[in-house]
Amino acid sequence: MSNNFFPLTAEELVNRINKIPKVKLAVLPTPLEYLPNISKDLEINLYIKRDDCTALAFGGNKTRHLEFIMAKAVSGDYDCILTGAGSQSNWCRQTVAAANKLNLETFLVLMHGIKGNKMQGNFLLYNILGANVDIVEGENIEDIPGHLDKKYEELIKQGRKPLLIKGGFDADDTVLAGISYANAMAEIDVQMRSNNFMADHLILTATNMTQAGCDLGSKILGWPTRIHGISPVYFEMDIKEDIARICNQGAKMLDVNLEFTVDMINNDNGYVGEKYGVPTPEGLAAMRTMAKKEGIILDPVYTSKGFSALIDYVKKGIIKKNQNVIFIFTGGTPAVFAYSEEITSSF
Repeated sequence: MSNNFFPLTAEELVNRINKIPKVKLAVLPTPLEYLPNISKDLEINLYIKRDDCTALAFGGNKTRHLEFIMAKAVSGDYDCILTGAGSQSNWCRQTVAAANKLNLETFLVLMHGIKGNKMQGNFLLYNILGANVDIVEGENIEDIPGHLDKKYEELIKQGRKPLLIKGGFDADDTVLAGISYANAMAEIDVQMRSNNFMADHLILTATNMTQAGCDLGSKILGWPTRIHGISPVYFEMDIKEDIARICNQGAKMLDVNLEFTVDMINNDNGYVGEKYGVPTPEGLAAMRTMAKKEGIILDPVYTSKGFSALIDYVKKGIIKKNQNVIFIFTGGTPAVFAYSEEITSSF
C-alpha cells in the first residue's frame, strides 16, 4: 500500500465507480443479516451478506459482475452473447438472464464436468431461459477459452455478431467484475456503520474476480478487515497473482494510489476436496448447519465449502472468540437440485 494513500468514504468510492458504464440488472443493496444461532454456537458475531438476493434468475454474485461487463452489449453492434463455463455454471445462468433482459440471444459452451447435461439445477434453467447450449468433453475449466474461440468463429461464419465474454479468463472483464465488488464493499461499509461494528474477517468462496473486488474495496475504504477467499477449484495459474493484478488495474481505473502484492492476498484452496464440482463431507455438513440453524440454503459445491472453511477457521483460532465476521453468500442455490444424491447420502 502506498504511503500517499488516503482512504475514501463509501460515498466517494461509489461516486468514482458510477463514472464507469454499466447496466442495471441487480436489486441492490442486498441485506446484511445477523445470524444469532450460529453466532452463539461458534462464539463469534456472524453476519451474512445476502448476494443470493440480487434477484436476476435466482440471483448471485455474477449479477453484480454483469452490470459492468454487459454494458458493452448495449454500446456495440451485437446480436448475441457467447460465453461458457462448467455445465452447472452460476455465471452462465445469470449471463443468459442478463442477455434476455437486453433482448439478446445467448450461446453457451459448457464443459461436461461432473454433471454433464443432466436436466436439473442450472442446466434446467438454461433450457427455461432459452439458451443455445453446446456441451464439450472434459472437466478442466481452464480449457474453456479455446472452446469459446472455436464457437466464436463458427458464429461469425454464420453471419452472427456475437459479444464474446470469457468471464474470469478475460483480463478486462475481470477488472470490471472486481470493480462491481468494490461497490459491494461500499454497500457493506454503510451497513456495518449503521449497525455500529467493523468486521475483523470477511470470508467468501471465490477464485479471482469477486475476491479482488473485496480486497480492493476494503483497502480503498481503509478497513482493518482480513479478507479470506476460499477457492472452489485447483488452478494451474497463480490465482493470488491474478487477484493482485485485478486489484492494481482496478485501483488505476478508480484513480486511487494503491499497490497490491501477492503477499497481501489470502486465497485458500485447502477446502476444494477432490476437485471442482464435487461436494466435500465438511461442506455438506456446513450446508446443513446453515439450513438448520438459520433457514438459509447454501449450495453444495461453492458456498458450502467456504462456510466449512469459516467453521474450521474458528476451530483453528484463525477467527477468535467474539470477533466480527462477515460471510458473503454469493448464491448458487439452483445447484442444490442437481446434487440431490450427494446431499441425501451425506446424512
